[in-house]
Amino acid sequence: MQTGISINQQGKNAQPAQERVAGMDSIRFIAALWVAFYHLGFSSTFSLSERVSLEQKILGAALDSVFCGPAAVIVFFVISGFCIHFPYRNGRKELEAGTFLLRRYIRILVPLLICIATVNMMGMTYDSVGRLVGWSIECELVYYTAYPLILILGRKVGWTKLIFIFFPLALLLVLPRNPTAMMYPSFGLLWNALLGLPCWLLGCKLAEGFKAGANPSPKTKLLWRVLVIASGSLTFSLMLHAGVGFPWSLNFFAIIAFFWLKNELFTDKKKCFSILEWGGKWSYSFYMMHGPLSTIYNRISGFDDHEVLSPTHWILRLLFVFAGSYVFYLAFEKTSHQFARRITKRT
Repeated sequence: MQTGISINQQGKNAQPAQERVAGMDSIRFIAALWVAFYHLGFSSTFSLSERVSLEQKILGAALDSVFCGPAAVIVFFVISGFCIHFPYRNGRKELEAGTFLLRRYIRILVPLLICIATVNMMGMTYDSVGRLVGWSIECELVYYTAYPLILILGRKVGWTKLIFIFFPLALLLVLPRNPTAMMYPSFGLLWNALLGLPCWLLGCKLAEGFKAGANPSPKTKLLWRVLVIASGSLTFSLMLHAGVGFPWSLNFFAIIAFFWLKNELFTDKKKCFSILEWGGKWSYSFYMMHGPLSTIYNRISGFDDHEVLSPTHWILRLLFVFAGSYVFYLAFEKTSHQFARRITKRT
């Protein structure tokens, strides 16, 4: 993902709603990779599962904690809040709620429903999607639905005050429902969404304070990159070794992610990696399909879903997941985007 802010408009007559933030697609792709590495057992494959020697144990423990998928999902929440609010920041544009909701529902729900239908036809259940990433997509749909009201509150109360209200409120209302929960989505759809709402609001706040042209120093960017990886690793280590579940730690991690993203999104577009930008365009398909496609690869290759693969087979499986996700994007996600644009132009 890229760092820094560069506002681009497509064509001479582009409107402000078409503004894009350089580097955002790269960040999406890296976060999706982080989640996939966590779910596909990168650490088990590449840390040498025996972990006999001290070096193997240290490497294994480091890789276990570094690729913390739940922390990457929180990054997605912050990114989502940023992207949704960006066109409406500082009162630049009024929200047409019906058009906004219809477009968001089509873009998100159509690929998700096709994904669910696909896994059902293969004899798998929605759990193979929902248990991994579907819960976060469901939360996103709640945030989209609530955004017209959130926008009114943010403009009336102020985004900082809104975060200060919902941050403790979410923890106080949700955590007592299951205080020993280890996984973030342990409370049911609406309670999960409430728990993650402060993270999403941080993204709105980030968009509201967005300033084009700033360019943090390389040392500052490196510092925040190290901090976000280290703090994500800390949440995993606390869960694994201290019994502190992700619901207790990830909202605080979101604050670190906020400042990291603030620095990352202020980078000159020339410094963006085009391959990461390209990957970010189909990162939703990759995020959604990496679990089912991994299962398909395992079935074709004769592996058990919980089997630790050799590095060669792990890489081959990842390439298979990349290819399948990109085909899914071209066939369904990209098509849903085009359909959403066409149908909302008529409303």
